[in-house]
Amino acid sequence: MENIRQNKMAVRPGSSLLISMGIPMMISMALQAVYNIVDSYFVSTMKDTETITGMGDYAVNALTLAFPVQMLMVAVGVGTGVGINSLLSRSIGEGNREKAAKISGNAIFLGLCTFIVFFLFGLFA
Repeated sequence: MENIRQNKMAVRPGSSLLISMGIPMMISMALQAVYNIVDSYFVSTMKDTETITGMGDYAVNALTLAFPVQMLMVAVGVGTGVGINSLLSRSIGEGNREKAAKISGNAIFLGLCTFIVFFLFGLFA
C-alpha cells in the first residue's frame, strides 16, 4: 500500500491551521516577555561594589536602553527574511531559477548591509 503525503496547507481548514501554527508563536512571544521580566528582576538585585553604589539601578537602566535596540534588530531581520522568503518561494514555484538566484544574491547583500548598520550603531551609539 502506497503512503501518499499531502501538503497540510492545501487540505486542512484555515481555522485549524491558524491554531496549530499560531499557538507555538504565541507561546514563544510569551516566553520572551517572561524572560525579559525575570532578567530585569535578577539584574536589579545586583549588589553594590566598593566604587559603584546603586549597581542594580544602573543594570536595569542598561537593560531598558538595550531592549528596544534588540527588538528593532529582530524586527528588521524577521521582516526582511519573511519578505525575501516570499519572493524566493514564488520565483522557485514559477520555475524561474535565474530570478531566484538574483533574489538570493540580493538577500545576502541586504543581510550584510543590515549587519554593518547595526554593527556601526552598536559601536558608536
